[in-house]
Amino acid sequence: MSTLTKFITWKKGNTVVSWVLFGLLVQVIFNRKNVPKHIEVLDDTLTHHCSRTKRNRWVSFINFMVTPRFVRRLIESQLNKNMVDHERVFLSLDKELTKDDFFDKDKPHRQKWGNWYGNHSSEPLRFFVPGNGDYKNFSPEGEFCNWYDYKGLTEVSELVKNAEKENRKVRAVGSGHALTAVAQCEDFLVCTQNMNMTQRPAKEWIKEEYKEGFDVEVNYGNKKSLEKHYLFETGGGTKIRHLIEALTHHGFALINQGGSSIQSITGAIATSTHGSGIGIGPVSAFAKSMTIVGKGGKIYRVEPTDGITDPEAFNKDQEVKKYGIELIQDDEKFNAVMVGIGSIGIVFSMILEAQPNYRLYEERKRYNWEELKAEMQKEDLHHFINQHRHFEVLINPYCDLSAETEEGKKRKCLVTTRNYCEKSNRKQAGRERNYISSFISGIAISGRLSPWVFNKNHQSIPAMTNNSIHRLIDHSGDEGGGFEDDCRFVLDQGLGELKFYGYAVEFGFPLERVFDAVDLIIKVCEEAQAYHHLLAAPFSLRFVKQCDAHLSMMNQHDTCMIELVSVKGVTGSLPLFRRLERELLDFGAIPHWGLSVEPWYRARVEKAFPRFKDWELQQAFFGGDTFKNAFLERIQDS
Repeated sequence: MSTLTKFITWKKGNTVVSWVLFGLLVQVIFNRKNVPKHIEVLDDTLTHHCSRTKRNRWVSFINFMVTPRFVRRLIESQLNKNMVDHERVFLSLDKELTKDDFFDKDKPHRQKWGNWYGNHSSEPLRFFVPGNGDYKNFSPEGEFCNWYDYKGLTEVSELVKNAEKENRKVRAVGSGHALTAVAQCEDFLVCTQNMNMTQRPAKEWIKEEYKEGFDVEVNYGNKKSLEKHYLFETGGGTKIRHLIEALTHHGFALINQGGSSIQSITGAIATSTHGSGIGIGPVSAFAKSMTIVGKGGKIYRVEPTDGITDPEAFNKDQEVKKYGIELIQDDEKFNAVMVGIGSIGIVFSMILEAQPNYRLYEERKRYNWEELKAEMQKEDLHHFINQHRHFEVLINPYCDLSAETEEGKKRKCLVTTRNYCEKSNRKQAGRERNYISSFISGIAISGRLSPWVFNKNHQSIPAMTNNSIHRLIDHSGDEGGGFEDDCRFVLDQGLGELKFYGYAVEFGFPLERVFDAVDLIIKVCEEAQAYHHLLAAPFSLRFVKQCDAHLSMMNQHDTCMIELVSVKGVTGSLPLFRRLERELLDFGAIPHWGLSVEPWYRARVEKAFPRFKDWELQQAFFGGDTFKNAFLERIQDS
């Protein structure tokens, strides 16, 4: 492409965005009925006429223009005319949200803590920030990454002992991702953000056969092969995005991850967070050793029966003797500790299985759901999914009956696949990804504005969802299709920030029940349309390998995890979530420990997690009453 052509393209893109913004301003002032349509146009324009750099500049400009309070109030007054109270938009109260909030270790007064969704909060009697790491200024090159934080470990042990002296319960919290009250506690709350001191390849006390890497059999693309994996030690409070930095610094990478990197690694393991790929387990499956502080302040290093630690070398070590760390190598106990839902104890550090840094090639293609469904049912489903390292589907729960053509009225879905690739293997592969929503994810006021758009035009949600799917399709022009980069950039979908503005519930199904579950979701969603109860987003299918952890959603079999998403504040979406959850649970769904809106009780938990009673025995051993909370007690007492 010549310099002149590039300049013309750049000028054209900026001109198009300028005209769209001007048109949107005119609509806000003179014709509020067409505002949602023009917002859609702006979103589409930012996606298809802008590179990442250009898009970021425009987003920054828009954010600057709407920063003054009087501007937000002006927009409010125009949009809220003749709107019912519960559907009004309040932009002037919009708080700028950031993933970089942190707690002050030295604040003398009580600190309030809540989850990101804002439906659960605590004002504990005491709030602790133990550990000697550095969350605010984290760097994998810091000297503190090479050392183990024994002082911090002692600090955690002592606060547990002190809590028990006062007959108080203890709870550790990470990033507050859970929609449920699984992390809530009113007694002693422990923020783990500074428990991130250690970031290094695991060598100390490790068996010789694991020190320099070890062979692991994998099955991707329906082909078995051997990969060399390695052990990496990290602090229990480490955020996944910081862990990725540390791994990259040493030439390693996570085997898989969820769509966001802002969770803590312990929170991801404790709730069996997962990515996609039928040949890859959830994040908890990568844990090989976990150091926890249990009841009585007792410190344990817990591993499988054939664990990675050399017992003789471990038990002879003077530091181990000094701090009274007990090595337990037992499958039953480790499978309970892996997904402990915060009730086993406080995870201070862990050793994870990692692999050398790798590249992925991602493709996103749109299909008609019924046609894709027929294709998936032609052969063994496991074999179909395992043609790729990663395979996931986004489905519009609605058909756009307002479309002008019969093809447009069919139910749309988006298939995303990811596979290994070598650097520069595809010179034509696009280097930029189409983001899930340019508008929602980037513009400051959009989190408050989006519900207004959907509430104002609920009948247009099927069409808007189709448009969102369309914007995700890979670019197929001169630059080629797909997205190719290091795995950390491909796997991180940037979804964490969007959770400020949304709700999500998730359920697991065995492979043989996937299509029946999808049919049920579509049926319930279509029936609820009569009451203007709609999901303002497509729902996803992600396939995950079986995991041995007692409370993992994948404990029993390879699993399809179905995630339902909607924008927070959309009228009727929460009642629809509740109905969907009840219907799906009655259908045999396995609920996600952190993504659920219905009450949890014992019969339902034992049905979904057959090893729950076994887990309870180990919880009594490690955590006891000290690490129980109202969420767990409600399950046990019901």
